[in-house]
Amino acid sequence: MNTESRLEIEIKLRVGPLAPWREKLIALGAEMKCPRGLERNLVFDTPRRRLKKNGMLLRLRRSQGRSVLTMKLPARGEAGYKVREETEVDVSDFAAMAGILGGIGFRPFFTYEKYREMFQVDGVGVMVDETPIGNFLEIEGDPAGIDAVAARLGFARSDYITDSYHRLFLLSGRSGDMVFTP
Repeated sequence: MNTESRLEIEIKLRVGPLAPWREKLIALGAEMKCPRGLERNLVFDTPRRRLKKNGMLLRLRRSQGRSVLTMKLPARGEAGYKVREETEVDVSDFAAMAGILGGIGFRPFFTYEKYREMFQVDGVGVMVDETPIGNFLEIEGDPAGIDAVAARLGFARSDYITDSYHRLFLLSGRSGDMVFTP
């Protein structure tokens, strides 16, 4: 079993077509860490949304044959970045884990999907995300590294987005789940 606790520092950037961004990352010397694949995420909470009200997130993710349960603590107030402590554990059976969570009173309240590719440049993670509400780059690392990579890609701090995909989905005027339609 693989378990990891860490401080996650990230930002999102809204972008247009993804091909030019892949090319730009490769031109910057980025190394592909994971090819494009579909992620399916279930966000769990109590019926009264106790976790959300406390700024916490419990997520079960399936991506490219791997399932991961993640617990994120409330975001810290670090200007311009989303900073959260998170603990992740690999799980061998996505459906069984969803059943366990349901059995102890958690319910999925939001499902979201995205196609994601992962790159690394200068020690910073850059995720290329295609979602039902548009395309995004997500950059993870320390603040200086995030700023340096974002600047090399042509972005300023004023372009940074710290909202979750759930919040961005709601801001897009949609309701229900953020999934691709067949």
